Amino acid sequence: MTSMALGLVLYLAAPAQAATGARALVSEARRLLEAGRLDEARQRLERAAELEPRSPLPQLWLGRVHEARGVLPAAAAAYERALANDPELAEAHDRLGFVLGQLGQTADAVGHYRRAVELEPELFDAQYHLGATLWWTRDFAGARPALEAAVRLKPAHAEARYYLGVTLRELGEPVAAADELRRAVAAAPGLALAHLQLGVTLQQLGDLDGAVASLRRAVALEAALVDARNALGLALSLAGRSDEAIATLRELVAQQPGNATARQNLGSALMHAGKLEEAEAVYQDLVKRSPDSAPAFYNLGLVLKQRDDFAGAESALRRAALLDPKLPDAPYTLGVVLWQTGRPGEAAAAFRDAIARQPRYADAHFMLGTVLQQQGDAAEALAAFRKAVEIAPDSAEARLNMAQLLRRRGEGEAASAELREAERLRQLKADRQAAAFAIDLGKRRLAAGDVAGATQSFREAVRLHPEDPQAHLQLARALDAQGEKAEARRHRDEAHRLAPHMTLAQAGR
Repeated sequence: MTSMALGLVLYLAAPAQAATGARALVSEARRLLEAGRLDEARQRLERAAELEPRSPLPQLWLGRVHEARGVLPAAAAAYERALANDPELAEAHDRLGFVLGQLGQTADAVGHYRRAVELEPELFDAQYHLGATLWWTRDFAGARPALEAAVRLKPAHAEARYYLGVTLRELGEPVAAADELRRAVAAAPGLALAHLQLGVTLQQLGDLDGAVASLRRAVALEAALVDARNALGLALSLAGRSDEAIATLRELVAQQPGNATARQNLGSALMHAGKLEEAEAVYQDLVKRSPDSAPAFYNLGLVLKQRDDFAGAESALRRAALLDPKLPDAPYTLGVVLWQTGRPGEAAAAFRDAIARQPRYADAHFMLGTVLQQQGDAAEALAAFRKAVEIAPDSAEARLNMAQLLRRRGEGEAASAELREAERLRQLKADRQAAAFAIDLGKRRLAAGDVAGATQSFREAVRLHPEDPQAHLQLARALDAQGEKAEARRHRDEAHRLAPHMTLAQAGR
């Protein structure tokens, strides 16, 4: 071989050797990174970049090393160099987006996540980071497809399931949200946030027992999770466990005197327990601490109204309505106070204000109709009652008032139809209330060991309200305790048909 030919072979071999050497250094650096030997990993990667300056891999992994060291600007610069060498490297776009997000450059981060997903739709990290970031920016509709892709790629990834669950709840799909959050806690039983959000979702769905159980688990896992303790206190209050609710929230307020949410919930729990004087004291203190808080003034107004301090209630409610122009409950309750104190004209104006803030506020339409009916404006009153029924078809009171007005107008057939429907709805409401009482009685009997008495109460609840999943579920438990497995299974299946989110959540406790 001539010297010229030998030189050509050596020249061609040199780049290949450099590339091989660079790849070996990158592989070694990755092992060092996993072992936490960051300085050694950085040295290997810098040498690999010298050997192969056009390769994106040394820069990609150098960015990882800088991330591990907490030097985010250097990490971003490394990822940018990787992309300069290969603009279509999806992983580099994803990592650069992650670092930019931590640096507060959210819009740029989302742009890089989107590009990563375009380049490589099966890249889990990119889909997950895109979905979670869009959730944080409250773009729930945009977050959903990315998070659905993430859970498809990694079904056991608890955090992806968590973000998908809370996204679905924000999109108005609480049943689907509960399913995802249940899968999140199954994948990661120690994830307190998932238990918290599952509890909040179950409360929204009316499963107060399930909510309390999930929130207790969240608090047990992470006692410092203030939102979980707040939510637990509220759920206990709604479930009728007033003493536990008040104790939970008093402890939280004592530990965090500046926690306005805890004070709000404590006042609410005291109100539900009928301890109005104590509730007023809580809210009076809260409005002094938070003079710009519309909810604080609104709740103070509620308490004062219940204590027949109408002047004080009016003042607090007017303040709440002024502080938050979007809060419909403040002018609505103000309207009730004005109506109760003999000022129908002002009351009608307040109800109209509430409707302007929330056009589909059925109670406000009903009360406006009531005031107008008393003032003799039958046509406008009838229109208000019709609107109330359109929004809330199960309103027996609105239908009854409609019937009265229709009869005065000579529309006897229409009036009779509304009367019949009002009576049906009234009886249905009474049966549901009686069923709820029977369920509560059955629970207390079951706790006391009176299984036969509990079974009788739950059977009565099922008879009164056959569509109540809680009645079927509790009856199934009592029947199980008596060894009536076949009948218990039938009622459990019926409960599952009526509310799968409730029965699955309770079965997992």
